[in-house]
Amino acid sequence: MQSRRHTLAIGIFTALIGTAVHAETTDVQALLVEQGQYWQARDNASRAAEAWQKVLRLDPNQIDALYGMGLIGIKQNNPEQAQQYLLRLQTLSPQPWLAAQLEQDIALAQPQNIALLAEARRLADGDQRDKATEVFRQLFGGRTPEGTVGREYYNNLAFNAAGWPEARKGLERLLRETPHDSILALFLAKHLVRHEDSRPEGIRALAKLSTRVDIAGDADESWRLALVWTGPPNAAQVPLFEQFLKVHPDDQEIRDQLNKGKKQMTTAAAPSWQQDPMVARGLQALEKGDQASAEQSFAARLKNKPDDADALGGLGVVRQQQSRFGEAEQLLNRAIANGGTRWKSALDSVRYWALLQQAREQAKTQPAKAQQTAAQAMRMNPNGIDARLTLADIQAQAGQLDAAQDNYRQVLAMQRGNVQAMEGLVNVLSQTGQADEALRLLDTLPPAEQTRMGGVAQLRALRSTQAAKLAEQRGDTRGAQQALVQAVKEDPDNVWTRFDLARLYLKSGEEQKAGGLIVGYLKVHPTNNDALYTSALLSVEMEQWSAAQTTISRIPAERRNADMNELADQITLTVQIKLAASMAKRGERPQALALLDRLQPMATRSADRMATLAAAYVDAGDSVRAQTMMRDVISQTPTPSAELMLQYANLLLSTGNDAQVNSILRGLQNQQMSVATRKRFDDVLYQYRIRQADQLREGGNLAAAYETLAPALASRPGDAGAVSALARMYASSGDNAKAFELYKPLLQRQPNDPQILLNAADAAVQAHDVGFAERALEQFLKLETYDPRSLTEAARIYRSMGKSSQATELLRKAVAIEQNEQKRSLTTQANSATVASNPFAGLTGQRNQVDAIPAPAQTILQPALMLASNTTLPDDAYPGQVQPRRVAAGTDRQALSGGQFAGNSGNPFVVQGTVNVAVAETSSAQRALDNILQERSAYVTQGVTIRTNDSESGLSKMTDVETPLEINIPAGDNRYAVRVTPVSLNAGGVDSDSAARFGGGASSSDGTGSQRDKGVGLSVAYARPDEGIKADIGTTPIGFKYTTAAGGVSVDRPLEDNSNVRYGVNVSRRPVTDSVTSFAGATDERTGQSWGGVTANGGRAQLSFDDQQVGTYGYGSWHKLLGHNVKSNSRAELGGGLYWYLSNTEDGKLTAGLSATGLSFENNQDFFTYGHGGYFSPQSYFALGVPVTWSQRTDRFSYLIKGSVGVQHFEQDGADYFPNDKDLQATSNQSYESQSKTGVGYSLSGSGEYKFNSNVFLGANLGLDNAQDYKQFTGAMYLRYMFEDMNGPMELPVSPYRSPYSN
Repeated sequence: MQSRRHTLAIGIFTALIGTAVHAETTDVQALLVEQGQYWQARDNASRAAEAWQKVLRLDPNQIDALYGMGLIGIKQNNPEQAQQYLLRLQTLSPQPWLAAQLEQDIALAQPQNIALLAEARRLADGDQRDKATEVFRQLFGGRTPEGTVGREYYNNLAFNAAGWPEARKGLERLLRETPHDSILALFLAKHLVRHEDSRPEGIRALAKLSTRVDIAGDADESWRLALVWTGPPNAAQVPLFEQFLKVHPDDQEIRDQLNKGKKQMTTAAAPSWQQDPMVARGLQALEKGDQASAEQSFAARLKNKPDDADALGGLGVVRQQQSRFGEAEQLLNRAIANGGTRWKSALDSVRYWALLQQAREQAKTQPAKAQQTAAQAMRMNPNGIDARLTLADIQAQAGQLDAAQDNYRQVLAMQRGNVQAMEGLVNVLSQTGQADEALRLLDTLPPAEQTRMGGVAQLRALRSTQAAKLAEQRGDTRGAQQALVQAVKEDPDNVWTRFDLARLYLKSGEEQKAGGLIVGYLKVHPTNNDALYTSALLSVEMEQWSAAQTTISRIPAERRNADMNELADQITLTVQIKLAASMAKRGERPQALALLDRLQPMATRSADRMATLAAAYVDAGDSVRAQTMMRDVISQTPTPSAELMLQYANLLLSTGNDAQVNSILRGLQNQQMSVATRKRFDDVLYQYRIRQADQLREGGNLAAAYETLAPALASRPGDAGAVSALARMYASSGDNAKAFELYKPLLQRQPNDPQILLNAADAAVQAHDVGFAERALEQFLKLETYDPRSLTEAARIYRSMGKSSQATELLRKAVAIEQNEQKRSLTTQANSATVASNPFAGLTGQRNQVDAIPAPAQTILQPALMLASNTTLPDDAYPGQVQPRRVAAGTDRQALSGGQFAGNSGNPFVVQGTVNVAVAETSSAQRALDNILQERSAYVTQGVTIRTNDSESGLSKMTDVETPLEINIPAGDNRYAVRVTPVSLNAGGVDSDSAARFGGGASSSDGTGSQRDKGVGLSVAYARPDEGIKADIGTTPIGFKYTTAAGGVSVDRPLEDNSNVRYGVNVSRRPVTDSVTSFAGATDERTGQSWGGVTANGGRAQLSFDDQQVGTYGYGSWHKLLGHNVKSNSRAELGGGLYWYLSNTEDGKLTAGLSATGLSFENNQDFFTYGHGGYFSPQSYFALGVPVTWSQRTDRFSYLIKGSVGVQHFEQDGADYFPNDKDLQATSNQSYESQSKTGVGYSLSGSGEYKFNSNVFLGANLGLDNAQDYKQFTGAMYLRYMFEDMNGPMELPVSPYRSPYSN
């Protein structure tokens, strides 16, 4: 018995010591493993592989890393690589069951097997279990079923009576591999109670499972049902009922059943005892070391008599020898309880070894508790060396090297030449800088001791290994390789030495050499578990996941240790998370979230796994669920580790909770950390700096943004994150060329990074390289990114390039994804009424160093957030924490030691005067889509406009009624419109006072008739809104006296380098609508003369500036005015103005300013005799005004009120009565007198638009223009139907619909 325990200890400690030789601490390894899982969950193969390789350098047998590298191979569709790492896993001794799991995963990734699994599940769900079993077996192809799929298979098989033995054996094996799988345990227990011979065992299992929170209800209900099936109990079954009634004392039905059973029991004395033959055979087999025969005999006896003390005790010893200490303790306890007191010493031995196993498992995550457990074992057996060796190993792994050294020396004093103690002591001496002493210790051992430790050759190999470690610590990789080459020659069967050498070959880029070291050994020793394990480890480090999976699957499941089982769960979790990430990337977010939900039972057994799963939820779009999970994990962890807190900080950073991220970083910065944890801390701080710099940039504070980013630039000068943030700063400052130059090399290094592609495309557009932008966006689309924010950003860039159709398509996709996420979020909220409190409240040991970590950007952009007390964070940012000390003004920024980004002198954004930086707030996808649809929606508008004045009847007086109809539709990035405008004009009749000033100039008004006309105007229009281009062509109203072509082309857009400056140019031919004569033409019925129908033909140019604080504009135009039987004319106009925003909010604007206008016509055509145009045409006109505008909007209503008051002056030359007819003029010899007037003029107008629903809008406007001797009134109303739902805000300011002939 002692020999067996000693052999077991040697095997376990050899693995532990081998790990210790190549690792700083177990904590470092665990953190690196989590780091690898983190990056793998984010589909970042390069970063994940980097972490896995570091793990494998520390521990070549680390199963998580091997499995992780294998998964990368699967993900990258590299089956050879995955197989190589599988082979490495299969070399481990004992072989982890995860090897078989990985082999199964590789097979299940094949398309045909995916289909088979779906079919098997369909059949099982349809209760076609025999057919399902056949499909499952076809799926496994002779392999031993593993993992959750294996659980499904055995659960289905167990419903078939013939398949129950195989199912039971399989479920029990899986439960040994994953003892924390509650669902698996529940499946097995339920099937046990279905069979009468195993029902008591099943009932006891259900009783235990009823205490597990995740399955308590189901287990408790099944527990009761099993008792009901049992019926009135016999003597052996009574305890089962009594146990249930202790938990449920009010269950009268079960109590009545128990009482009935007791009445039926006989009171006859038990027969005299005689040892059962099966028990005797079992004990004899146990003494001979024949475990299989002993187990078979004891199990057979217990099948007939479950309470046989000796059978229970004997089977307990078998379980002890199988290292299944938990089962052994239960069996031995039952044996003693049934009168087998002779098994007490065996129980003590089991407890001793169980404590040692528990201590070794606790050492991975709870080193302090592990030491307490080992000390408890030492108290049970003060003279045992195994407990002291275990304690020494735990102390060495925890970095307590002095204490470990003392315990190793005590073991050597008790047992001179103990191999484990000698190797442990040598390892500790080398880690404490006493490597020379370690080598001398090896050299001073006598030959006999050297032989007892494995021989001279092995000792020389150990010396060479230590020399290699020294060389590697000095940075001498080649020297370390040479030493390990020598070690392999001296001890060729030591696969760990081979692995160390292979790792160094990988470090120097010699992958072929690395692989050959292990593969060659495996060819000779194909079943050596250690060789298989190291081969799989090497495959993982080389990211050859397929190979790793194949290798590890060659190690039998029963020969794998707990670490291997743990790795299997982690690998399964990681693989499924990667699958979920791929689904989310394809836009299948609900399916991805459902898959993550199914992973929770597996993840709940480990805080690190829960953190990894939470990060996956963030990536899949459910940040609320992720934060809730992490809060629960941390609140359930008595002392959260720095690594766990950093994982939470990273999650908070991705969800925008900067205040808590800041507080966590400050609390951790002065704590001692492992190398891996410190790197994670630096990574989180780096990302946090970039985020704060971006927020400061968006808030317009570029100088502070640069100071925040500078340490990140200095620490990682070529990293894409920091350089991209710097480029965004240059773009915000208007230096687009500099931003573009920064993006170019980043894109060359990372051509498939979605964010860099978008940033580069945006910078290229601003730098006028549209071709580069298009290529970058095309590459972005090829990546098939389904992140709404990225799609929205791509749409914005497309729109800035004038490609609204592409932008609309992307925004529709983004909105659809957001809506799916919103449904998921609402479901989650409905299922969660409360949010957990801050899990970090009250943590001790939190010290702050203000200079090292920048405050959240909002405390700089919005100083009001700063508390009046000496705090730098809001009260609710991190409740219960020690708040950082306020520092003196000017000392709250980190000073750089030097370099390219050091000091204010290197800050290109320090304000040297006044710098205005306009930063537009990024809108949501929905709002962006609404804006585009509002501009691009097809619509139909019907309006009516009325214009009238108080001028002289029959001449300049006019009432104009128009009823325009417009049908406007989009086509690609263009718009097309058809306009039909009925027009009715009425100037009234010519009276006797004005008869001589109309037409032929006859003195009598008889026969002049009423001056009116009507017609229908037709036109078609084209627009390219994103480029500010408009064009139309049509006619003046058909039916008028004179009908002619009319139309124009215009461009109105911002200057490319400055969105605050706009320019406009148009060329047009438009009717002059001052009077019936100028617009339609007139006829003097007295003489038969017709004239008028004037058009203005020319162009206009304008330039404006508006930065939302002040605006200015200027324009100039020239037109040739032509008509029928009318003297030609020309018009020149110049104008400009300045205005200020008195109020400027998102929903309201108030401006006031000054305007000036100058106008000049070549000749005076302001009359109505034959040859005159009938339009106001002064030879000089000047006006100075003070315009005021006020616009406001609500959810449904938008209105605009404008008014202006000022001084006007004009001068008109005299004119002949008949300027185009010399004979008439000579006959009449009359002329109009010149005139000059100065006066006050004003105008007032109001317009508004109301949204009845998302499609129907009603608008109206009223206006009054008043001069010294002229007054005009205008009014209009229109109804517009939009074919797209208009869910965005109302237009501000409103632009009321006007007739195509409106002035």
